Amino acid sequence: MWLLAFSLFSLYEMVKLQDFKTVDNVGFAQRQMAYADLVDLKATKNATYSLVPGSAQFDERDGKISAKLMGIDPTDVYVAEFQFLENNMVHFTIVPRDPLHPKYRGAADFAIDKQPKPVSFQKIKDTKDEIQVNFGASSSLVIFSNPFKFELAVGQVPVVSFNERNYFYFETDRKKEDTGKNPVFAVPKQVKEGEVLSEQESRIEELKQKVVKDYWEESFNGNTDSKPKGPASIGLDITFPGSSNVYGLPEHATGYSLKSTRGPDAQYNAPYRLYNLDVFEHDNDNPMALYGSIPFMMSHKKEATAGVLWLNAAEMWVDVEKTKGSGSKLSLLDYVPFKTKSQTSATSVETHWMVESGVVDMYFFLGPSQKDIFNAYTLLTGRPQLPQHFATAYHQCRWNYISEDDALEVDANFDIHDIPYDVLWLDIEHTDGKKYFTWDDKKFGHPLDMQKQVSSKGRKMVTIIDPHIKKANDYYVSKEAAALDVFVKRPDGSVFDGHCWPGDSNWIDYTNEKARQFWASKFAYDQYKGSTPDLYTWNDMNEPSVFTGPEITMPKDMIHAGGVEHRDVHNLYGMLLHRSTFEGHLHRSNNNDRPFILSRAFFAGTQRYGAIWTGDNAGKWDYIALSVSQILTIGISGVTFAGSDVGGFFGNPEPEMLLRWYQVGAFQPFFRAHAELTTKRREPWLFGEPWTSHIREAVRRRYRLLPYIYTLFAESHLTGLPINRAMMYEYPEDPQTFAMDDQFMLGSALLIKPVVQQGQSAMDVYLGKDIWYEYETLAKVSQSNGILNVQTPMDKIPVFLRGGHIVPRRDRVRRSSSLTKNDPYTLLVALDKNEEAAGTLYVDDGKTFDYKQGKYLFEQFEFKGKVLRAFDSRIPEFGEKRPDLKQFANRVERIVITGLSKEPKSITAAGKTLDFQVVKATTITVTIKNPPLTLGTDFELKIE
Repeated sequence: MWLLAFSLFSLYEMVKLQDFKTVDNVGFAQRQMAYADLVDLKATKNATYSLVPGSAQFDERDGKISAKLMGIDPTDVYVAEFQFLENNMVHFTIVPRDPLHPKYRGAADFAIDKQPKPVSFQKIKDTKDEIQVNFGASSSLVIFSNPFKFELAVGQVPVVSFNERNYFYFETDRKKEDTGKNPVFAVPKQVKEGEVLSEQESRIEELKQKVVKDYWEESFNGNTDSKPKGPASIGLDITFPGSSNVYGLPEHATGYSLKSTRGPDAQYNAPYRLYNLDVFEHDNDNPMALYGSIPFMMSHKKEATAGVLWLNAAEMWVDVEKTKGSGSKLSLLDYVPFKTKSQTSATSVETHWMVESGVVDMYFFLGPSQKDIFNAYTLLTGRPQLPQHFATAYHQCRWNYISEDDALEVDANFDIHDIPYDVLWLDIEHTDGKKYFTWDDKKFGHPLDMQKQVSSKGRKMVTIIDPHIKKANDYYVSKEAAALDVFVKRPDGSVFDGHCWPGDSNWIDYTNEKARQFWASKFAYDQYKGSTPDLYTWNDMNEPSVFTGPEITMPKDMIHAGGVEHRDVHNLYGMLLHRSTFEGHLHRSNNNDRPFILSRAFFAGTQRYGAIWTGDNAGKWDYIALSVSQILTIGISGVTFAGSDVGGFFGNPEPEMLLRWYQVGAFQPFFRAHAELTTKRREPWLFGEPWTSHIREAVRRRYRLLPYIYTLFAESHLTGLPINRAMMYEYPEDPQTFAMDDQFMLGSALLIKPVVQQGQSAMDVYLGKDIWYEYETLAKVSQSNGILNVQTPMDKIPVFLRGGHIVPRRDRVRRSSSLTKNDPYTLLVALDKNEEAAGTLYVDDGKTFDYKQGKYLFEQFEFKGKVLRAFDSRIPEFGEKRPDLKQFANRVERIVITGLSKEPKSITAAGKTLDFQVVKATTITVTIKNPPLTLGTDFELKIE
């Protein structure tokens, strides 16, 4: 068994780029790209899609427009539908009227949490050439009949157009014997004897061959996809007029603002690929597919923000092209009284989306602000889960802690070195031969005692549970799953098998409700022997990873419940495992405790089930920078609880790099150190001084801020706002921030600039047009043109506190976050130019769903007119009840107010005159210790 595991690991360790397809190896992408090139060359014989005259139907009250589309082949008819929805959304679909094969539409069933309510519209124009309607507060839609196109505008500003470049191409269903049924534009030119084709003519003939390439079979690295339904891909273009930047399409190892992949100024030579894959030690600065896929894109310009989500779980490629001075090519300006035509004459981003199968099922988010889009998107796909409090603290992981003694020694060393942590993780080696829901009885023979010892300090544990199930007659999960018939099948009906960590394995079919129920049942304490309420779960390898499969994943022609091919659900698979595990944790606690589940693979809606991490990164300096852009991108796509492995999964980072990674990781939503099997041990105390002290302080900095961070998680749960935010979010009218991803905000109060180069002693930080204070010293800073040059000594990275904000902290050092629940608070009050500030604090039991019954504290703070006020508020979504809040009513032990223009003469609160200290430097800072104030009761503190 060990020999097999080692050989599999050796094979896996050597996975390189040649194991994964490029766009040149993907038939449907080649066909769609060839079609787009033929359109650009005006070589499609005017083949277009058009509205069938007189087919439009209007239901103004229910907010719906439907019409028939005539395809390139006049016998192909499609149904197009627009549904106008609350929160400035438009749902748009195109489906074939009479498909030869059923088209999979199930992605929406799994991704959507709640369908928004429809809103009415007003029909403004309806002619044979155009339809125009207005909806919402100030939004409009113009549909053009031939060729079929449309444009959406908000407040007289065009924000999105569809099919502006005429790239829309829905491949026609056909039977394999219909070999001659190729598109009219693909018919080869009849070349006369002696005729010499021009360079362009030769190019067109080459494209005609590509546009019918690989209809029925496709091979890669010895694996053949049988493609029994033939060609079924869709291509379409979406333009964001006047926007120079687009964001989203996670997951890729790229910057926050997506680089161009097409056109003369292309920065990549291939489109962005969305196809969940297990990429061992992935590249940086590469548009290749990684572990998760969310087909969501957002554009931004000064006037507006817009977004689009294509609910399709099949393999997808997206080209991005930036066209200078193109603006909107459609004629909406003729119908909407825009202020100036210059609003659409700036650089635009034109995108080409290509998917292997399914239908057009898109949601357009018209904002107009980023906050509006995050709200609408997460109302549709689900709000981010509110995690248990411990999950927002520090996690310690390694592949692998090799025994109970090893794990408990690590736990003890955190106490010896006075470093707080909350969660100890166990990777695959803790199991009995990679059989999940089991323990190695020699190395981990006393799991209950081990968990009891760790949890006695308020800590938790996590074990890994992957979706590949070892084929073994003595493995109860395998036997029960086979008896229930819940494994993925081959086309011939037999159970699909392949290799993964256990060797021969089968894969649960999580698209099957019966399979999800079975999986969830395995987390019951009498099923998962040795588990306790303090043990949580990590789902890895759920792309799914299949070592012997094409591109190290499941073949596309495998069969799921209902006869659905894997190609249709591939990008859903990991999320459905995540969901099933989440439901198992709910059931084991009788729906009382909030689950904590970490997943590597993800899709739209994953945020409802927990956290993700960015996968197998490397211990290199540029991967610290990459973690910032990846987390920002994933965050705007709904998954706000995300992080990267601190220190890098691969490699042996030198102490300086490891320290700098801890320093930035302490401000990211999911904070976990992790390392691969063959790396040197790198627990925080192993490098000696001064490194241990510096890492200790980085971790403690996280723990002091947990009240603020947990409040941000509650805000995200309510609104969909990211925890880590791009500078662009806070400064949406400042073009200098639109592509900025080398610094970020934690909430709206703290700005963080990572150090990402060895030996860097100083760096520039861009500060928006606000008052700023150095976070540790509270010194007021001044900058020239927004740029501040900052020293970066080894013990800290640049962190700034924004004027106008009040940040709650807990400054006492404890072993774990749960031990701070009775500790007093510190309030940092950073004043803006008007000497005002505001903030909030959210507190609940950190564990259960009782907050939905009103059992929470939501304290609002305001400093105005030299008075600091605090008052308890209610959150309608959490219930208006006001139960006894004494369990949350901790006192305030310190208030620090910085940014005063005058030194106080006296400070009073609760009828008492208080002592205070004053520091005069770049500004006046006042510290009040032990004021007679308790959170949970309204109070005022007055400065004279």
